Order: sequence, then C-alpha cells, then structure tokens
Amino acid sequence: MLSIAVVAAVFLFGVESYSQAKEINSNANQKIKANISPRKSTRTTTTAIPRTSAPPTGANAFVTRVFTDSQGQSLRYYLYVPNGYTPGQSYPLVLLLHGGGERSNPAWTAMQNKAILFRNRYVQVWTPGYSIPYGPNIQQHWPSFVVVPQLSYGQYWVDAPIHNGSYTQTSQPTPWLLMAKEIVDALQKEYQGIDSNRLYITGLSLGGYGVWDAIERWPSYFAAAIPIAGAGDPSKAAVLKNLPIWAFHGSADATVPVSGSRDMIAAIKAAGGHPLYTEYPGAGHGIWDSVYATTGTAQRTPGVLSWLFSQVGQHPL
Repeated sequence: MLSIAVVAAVFLFGVESYSQAKEINSNANQKIKANISPRKSTRTTTTAIPRTSAPPTGANAFVTRVFTDSQGQSLRYYLYVPNGYTPGQSYPLVLLLHGGGERSNPAWTAMQNKAILFRNRYVQVWTPGYSIPYGPNIQQHWPSFVVVPQLSYGQYWVDAPIHNGSYTQTSQPTPWLLMAKEIVDALQKEYQGIDSNRLYITGLSLGGYGVWDAIERWPSYFAAAIPIAGAGDPSKAAVLKNLPIWAFHGSADATVPVSGSRDMIAAIKAAGGHPLYTEYPGAGHGIWDSVYATTGTAQRTPGVLSWLFSQVGQHPL
C-alpha cells in the first residue's frame, strides 16, 4: 500500500513525482507500518456507510468503476459516495465532465490515468478532505454524490470541433456522453438515497461543451447546469429556457471563443429564459478555479455552489 507521502506527491505534483515519492514511501513505511491497519475492500452497497473522523481526499475518496453499455462499449468513471451515506436520507448528485487534457492514455497505468485527472483542484474540491483558505467545503455544506467519467485519447463529449465556438448539434450524442448519462441512471437505481430532482451537471472546456450538449439533449433531466468555457448549439437553445443555468467564460479565451457562451446565453434569453452568465474581463481559458473557488483567495464569484445546490428540478426516474 502506498503511504500518504506517495499519494500527496502524485496528486500535488503529478505522476512524474511517483519515483521520488516511492523512495519516501519505502523509508516511511518502516516507521509507520505497525500503526497502519489493513484497508477494507470497497464494495457496492446500499447499506449505511460508517462515518470516519478523517474522510479521505483526492483520488482516495473516489471508487474506480467501469460502466459497460448494451453495445459492449465501456467508460471508466470515479464515484464519490457521501461519507456516512444512509439510504433513508436524500442526496444530490453532481456529474462533472473534465477537459481535454485529463483524458486517459491506454499506455499508462491505472494509477497514472487517475492521477492525470485528480491532480486538478477542480476535481479534488468535491471531496470532504479538501481544505484551503476561502474554500467552499462542498461535502461539509452539501453532502453529495460526485461522478467523474474519464474519456480516453480520441474520445470526445461532443462530435464537433472544440476550438470553433458554437456548432450544429448532431442527431445523436457521442457514445461517451450517452454513457455518462446512463451511469447516472444506473447509480440512481443502485443508491436509493440519490434525489432524482437534484441532479446537477458541470464541466469545463471540452467538458463545458459536454454540459451544453447534454442539457440540450435532455433538458428536463438535470436540475441545474454550470458550463465553463464551452459552447453549444444556439438553434436548440429554446429547450433550455426553463432550466437554471449559470455559464462562465473568460473574455480573452484563446482556446474556446467567448462567443460560444455568449451565443448560447443570447439564444436562451431570446427564447424567454433567464440564464445567469459571468464573463471574467481579460481572463483566458483556465477560469474554473475561480468558479469552483479553489484559488485559496477570496472568492471571485461568491455563491456559485450554494446557487447550484439550491436548485430543485422535476425529474422522475
């Protein structure tokens, strides 16, 4: 088993620090081996999960799973179950769609693929052990399931160029976006405590495209959406007029044109909707740390997450 030193090095400094951390682990294990009790295996269950005084953070807080659809296609995903989960209670669920830089590589180990995703603060922030100054403390305030599917190289949330802004939606979703939704479907059947009226979706960059595409295809499925630095199909925006949306973009984004968000917001408003939109003046592409409050400084846009978790939809399973 890897020590805390290894886990910290991998997820704070990236997978390239693994060799150095392994040396630390070898020395540290000799000193603390007697104090470490065996870790219990993770199993899917609908019974209550005992609370712990020090819930894990980062990748350790997530269970790795693989979803296989009816066509035999599969998608790896990481699941966080609220600490002390009790089936009789009601919990929201957040579906988080990552950006293009966090896709897995078939040539890497499972640990390396998980590390490329979980070294990012925008993923770590959803776990209970993540604590920084001015942090949102999500699990303390809003205990929730968190689902993070991981694409592999060559896979996309949307079938469209991701650097051109607005696009024309295809008739069918990509297999991976559809499987992301099917994972949420399956989890609601597995965990009776998930509230189908409090399903939320958020994502950034490539994942921001995925959020817009998902809510345009299934406008009544999610209770609210936070797309960041993405784009959608403005011609389909009318279906979103009643959905709570808070979109974000940097005005100087050189990766995904800011017109991608502007076009969607304008189209929704033209249809009679009232979406929220925050554009950071002079900001580039990587604005998600400001949105999710992971900068360690005073929140640039306070109230985003409290807004998200206050939304309640009308989605029967």
